[in-house]
Amino acid sequence: MTHLENADGQGQLLIGERLSPVSYRVAARSATGDIDVTVDLQAPRDWLIKQGFKRRATLVLASGDRVEVLHEDEVDVSDSLSIVLKSQSLVYSGKEALFAAFPELRAQSPRGPSRANASDDPKPTA
Repeated sequence: MTHLENADGQGQLLIGERLSPVSYRVAARSATGDIDVTVDLQAPRDWLIKQGFKRRATLVLASGDRVEVLHEDEVDVSDSLSIVLKSQSLVYSGKEALFAAFPELRAQSPRGPSRANASDDPKPTA
């Protein structure tokens, strides 16, 4: 799997019926022609508990798309002060679909469609 891009984005975390602004991190990798993306964010444990968070929330991306983010177990006061929430792997068939969902990646990629050079890619594409 070839690493493509990382980017930071600004979105909103939906817990119950409350939206709160959050920053998130996007990591994109290429595998067999598809682009695999994961999203994660960190939030204060006590704030999450106060919002009613248990294990799942919805992240509203900068593009307006929605992604479910999870914590491995239900959050409680015995957890660390900062909680990491992660998405499942998201798969996109090409860069246009990827950039539509994550415009912050386009802003990180001013050098054109790919930052990788031939030595970075273990398999030539046909």
